[in-house]
Amino acid sequence: MASEVTYIEVKFKNAPPRPAETKVTLLKGTGGCEEHKALPQSSAEWRCVLGRAEEKGQVWTCCPMDWEHFQSSCYYFSIDTMNWGDSETNCTGMGSHLVVINTGTEQDFIFNLTRRTVTSSPDKNYYIGLTDQAQEGQWRWVDQTPYNETAAFWRQNEPNNSNMENCAVMHIEKKAHRKNWNDIPCSTSVHRICETAATRF
Repeated sequence: MASEVTYIEVKFKNAPPRPAETKVTLLKGTGGCEEHKALPQSSAEWRCVLGRAEEKGQVWTCCPMDWEHFQSSCYYFSIDTMNWGDSETNCTGMGSHLVVINTGTEQDFIFNLTRRTVTSSPDKNYYIGLTDQAQEGQWRWVDQTPYNETAAFWRQNEPNNSNMENCAVMHIEKKAHRKNWNDIPCSTSVHRICETAATRF
């Protein structure tokens, strides 16, 4: 039997500039049951999903309003473009980092979301948190997660390990393929995907 998922949007009126936390009211289901919980106020609006955890029973998982939720993470897909260094700085400024892709299911989730964006343009690139700037051919994730070549999703003949192409992107096009990573010059201005841990309680 499929489990029911409940969504709720949480808005903070006149949010002060980033106090540690604030009290919010979440409504569970249609029974009117209220729970008073604390959410970080780093975002003025939150979107929460009611799910289940074996050890806790019902659990709220929350992401900032403009972020997408998947498993235990929140993802931000930028509209604007920046080079790789500025992209990572921008993500860090939002309490996150450029996305680190650990599994095929995470790759598929991101691939399917980004593929919807190519209707307005022929193709797009999104920076991910993978670079070989420190040593050519030695790819490293920004959060120090070990790079696993068997869980990489490079396009055919990529990475080509050119001296000038040290940052990884997801290359999205209309006839996109699941294996869509490409290495490009880090100075190129493209979109970015940020990732942070979802808030759970």
